[in-house]
Amino acid sequence: MRIDATRLIEQLETLGNIGFEAEKGTSRPAYSQAFNQGRAYVQDLMTEAGLITSVDEVGNLVGVLGGKSGYKKISIGSHIDTVPWGGIYDGTLGVLAAIEVIRALKNEEYENKHPIEIIAFNEEEGNVIGGTFGSKAFVGAKLEDAMRAKMAEHQITLQNYRNSKRRAEDYHCYVELHIEQGGRLEKDKTDIGLVEGIVGIVRYKASVTGQANHAGSTPMDLRDDALTKTCEIIDDLMKTVVANSRTMVCTVGTLNVVPGVVNIIPGLTEFVIEMRDSQMESMEEVIAGLRDRWESQGLELEKIIDQPVTRCDKHLGQLLEDATESLGLSAQKIFSGAGHDLINMAMLTPSVLIFIPSKDGISHSIKEFSEKRDIANGTEVLLELVKKIDEED
Repeated sequence: MRIDATRLIEQLETLGNIGFEAEKGTSRPAYSQAFNQGRAYVQDLMTEAGLITSVDEVGNLVGVLGGKSGYKKISIGSHIDTVPWGGIYDGTLGVLAAIEVIRALKNEEYENKHPIEIIAFNEEEGNVIGGTFGSKAFVGAKLEDAMRAKMAEHQITLQNYRNSKRRAEDYHCYVELHIEQGGRLEKDKTDIGLVEGIVGIVRYKASVTGQANHAGSTPMDLRDDALTKTCEIIDDLMKTVVANSRTMVCTVGTLNVVPGVVNIIPGLTEFVIEMRDSQMESMEEVIAGLRDRWESQGLELEKIIDQPVTRCDKHLGQLLEDATESLGLSAQKIFSGAGHDLINMAMLTPSVLIFIPSKDGISHSIKEFSEKRDIANGTEVLLELVKKIDEED
């Protein structure tokens, strides 16, 4: 094995202990003291590996290994911020594994043609300013209005955001290694996930109108109970998703009942429907059918999020498949149900995403875990892929 898995895991655990609370998990949100301490640790690792490091004006850490004149950058990265009380592998694996790849290349005395850039993105999780904020700035993506006030709280100006933008013409590609954050690879006993893309997301604000009335004096057959109808609507929605798609997922995670007291029949409910799939059209078909069946019963739907599918680069995907096969590892093609910094990087340069199994499919939790063997396999694949990319004309 060309990479040192024991060293990599020790570094994952060291970084994971920064912001760790016993029996809770690791909390290292962007711009916090714990985040700054964690970034300094990663920066030291980059420097020790021979990278030239810098931190941009929104907090992204970058380390660069020089290449030959005239070649564009191969970029590798992920994020090092966490959700509150999260795990130690989400994001950080992609950054620390990339540093381990640099060490392996140097141990082999490999002479890279392309400069290799490692990025530790800031604020991917979105709990401070907004989701994938660091990589949004990196590629110059449109800034969401809700982020502006939160930027000001951390003394980040619009000019800081603009100054963090990179030039597409400087980049050859972007590669990201990540834990799956789901249970498919483990269930199928597969070593590597060849990620074809990141699912699209639609969210609808839904409301159901009924008639508020006295809970004691209104007979059951004379009621127009908004909550009862809502339960039927949500059940109908979930059954439709299961019946129509193996890949689509649907969640209703919030519910507001009005007036919300025990002795009044609910006259109104409000909730949010979130759907994710690799095909936007299939989700819209489900919503259209739900509207047709229930609009006359008081259902109203308003789209509030429409995030398109992100496709990984097909050529890089083939190189990834070749790299995995050359190492004798099992693989399957898969879509990511979670968002990643690749969503933004794919707008800047051809990009590809690699998954390794997550124990019991658990993530964003102290129980988040990936086996040493899987971490080693994923890092070996990353190393092999980087060499394949670099050796191409």
